[in-house]
Amino acid sequence: MPLSTRDLLAQAVSDAAWAQWTSLGVLADAGGRESRCLDPEALIWLTFAHPDMLDARLVDAARDWLGINKHLLSIHRLRNVFAEDGAALSDVTAILARQREVAKSSRIKTATKVVEPDPMVNENLAIRLRLLMDAGSRAEVARFLLTWPEQGADAQHVATATAFAKRNVNDILLAFVKGGVVREAWAGNRRVFSADKDRWCAFLLVRPETLPGYMPWIALFRSAAHILDWFDAQAMDESPYLRSSSVRDVVEQVRSDLVSCGLEVPDPSRFPAEAFLGPFDALVGEVAEVVAPQGV
Repeated sequence: MPLSTRDLLAQAVSDAAWAQWTSLGVLADAGGRESRCLDPEALIWLTFAHPDMLDARLVDAARDWLGINKHLLSIHRLRNVFAEDGAALSDVTAILARQREVAKSSRIKTATKVVEPDPMVNENLAIRLRLLMDAGSRAEVARFLLTWPEQGADAQHVATATAFAKRNVNDILLAFVKGGVVREAWAGNRRVFSADKDRWCAFLLVRPETLPGYMPWIALFRSAAHILDWFDAQAMDESPYLRSSSVRDVVEQVRSDLVSCGLEVPDPSRFPAEAFLGPFDALVGEVAEVVAPQGV
């Protein structure tokens, strides 16, 4: 029997979590690999804010991973990414405070082992930059600019993507400009910034064409989780008309996130009543395709 679009999305989220945690040092056969640049804090948010969507073994392995890799994480950025998930943030910060003792508190004892991530793995560019600079805003700004596929981005865009304050990000961008590794230009009345990828890559000893692809994982995981929450909250006997009404609300809530991921979101006003359920199903299928590991 073919999977429903809800199940396709749930499977894609699970596959993505396994693939990304495996790249970061969870020793498991993920069955797939992610070639796009990983975002550790976004993955931690998905894992601990929505543990019911993932395999309990993976959640416990992630707890162990946090216990030995605290130095690779930005606590400040975690707070920003977990903004409205206070309980999950408290769980993560408690694990980080205990560090290596975390293994003693795992809910389920499994054979899944964890190690420090390999910074030379292509998709672990964020880890490599954090080792070279710090685990804070400088490394994240550099990661964004090195993977961003467009010509340039203004400070507000960089701040939103990196989950740091605009003022802090702007100071870093200007420091990078002075250091000769970031270019600045004007696009209308906007001041935009772009990485001098040749200089960065010469320093990193990689070719520009081998840099991992960009994906706004915070926005993608957040919208996927929101859609799955909507599916799971639906009553089995709810009429198509009522489903169509509530699905319009969820689409508007995730619209900006999905657009930032390059997805075209259908306009509900073009589809009367339950006619919108078809385009919504198609959209969920597209989200599942983007979430799923894009291995090479």
